[in-house]
Amino acid sequence: MVSGFPVLGLPDAARAVKYFSLNPFLPDNHNRCPIECAYCVCHQDGSWHHRPETFAGVQAPADLMDQLLDIILASSEGRAGFPISLCDFSDPFIPAHRERVLAILQALIDRGAQNLVYITTKVHPGMRFLRRLRALLAQPNGLRVTVFVSLPPLREGYERASVPGRVRLLQDLVALGIPCCWYLRPLTEDWYDEELLTRLAHELLPHVSHHVILSGIVMSAEVEAVLQDRGLVVPTWDHGLAGRKQHLSPKFEHHVRTLLATIADELGVAMGPVMGHRLCGTNGNHAYGCLLCARQDRYCQHFQVQQFGTTIQSVNSPHLQRLLQRQREEMKAARQQPALLPSEEECS
Repeated sequence: MVSGFPVLGLPDAARAVKYFSLNPFLPDNHNRCPIECAYCVCHQDGSWHHRPETFAGVQAPADLMDQLLDIILASSEGRAGFPISLCDFSDPFIPAHRERVLAILQALIDRGAQNLVYITTKVHPGMRFLRRLRALLAQPNGLRVTVFVSLPPLREGYERASVPGRVRLLQDLVALGIPCCWYLRPLTEDWYDEELLTRLAHELLPHVSHHVILSGIVMSAEVEAVLQDRGLVVPTWDHGLAGRKQHLSPKFEHHVRTLLATIADELGVAMGPVMGHRLCGTNGNHAYGCLLCARQDRYCQHFQVQQFGTTIQSVNSPHLQRLLQRQREEMKAARQQPALLPSEEECS
């Protein structure tokens, strides 16, 4: 903590946190995220998130980033390559943090770090910056960096970030060869806009069909209060999981997965397995094992069991290809079944 702001979050099994949250800045009006999503987890931390003026006269240590990297890389988790998530309590691609992100990555490369690195954003930083990022990552290094573009199909009012800007960001990242994922989060049935998802899938699956992640929302009493204040729908949530990711209902998740598969078929695009968390997404981009779920050649063990009922040792194995083909055939057959009509009781 620096002046009450959590500049570094550590892995914590009790809170189901499997990564470092690196925030080497203070959340004044310059550094805080201007997007103000209604569901932002920062709403849980009202002592600093809603009071940027209290940091106006506070100076962070000049060597704060180096101090925090020392702590990370001296820990057993840091040495084991646990993920480092950049600027979680803001957006790493807003102007205030762009140079900071490049400096962190260069410092990690200079230290010979072998970590996964998460960059989760809703902002297109411009092509000049993306080219600088590509050049930096072209250096010999052991990092596994992935840009997660958060773009869920939500109804109006829940976020203000540009949808076209994020679509273009994903397309540009792919064109530049920068590892990235379409991060369908936060997804909740109460806010879901199927028309928007259909449009996004048509625009994005030709580019990222093998790099899609479905994920739920992190809810808390504070986030609920913000939603109520803004006149927005408070989703059904498990209060026993306050501050943790809410699980998607199997029925809703299946519906979304089926829609994505249907559109991929229409486009003639090979749809890769849709993943469940950022570790899998990084794994899918870099072909390294998932630290959460034990090492595999590509998709993590937890994901494989959920998706296929078994684990596969190699992404190129005939067994995996047979399972993928069988899944596609099952989805196609399901779509050809006549639609179920609701009962009179459900309609009344």
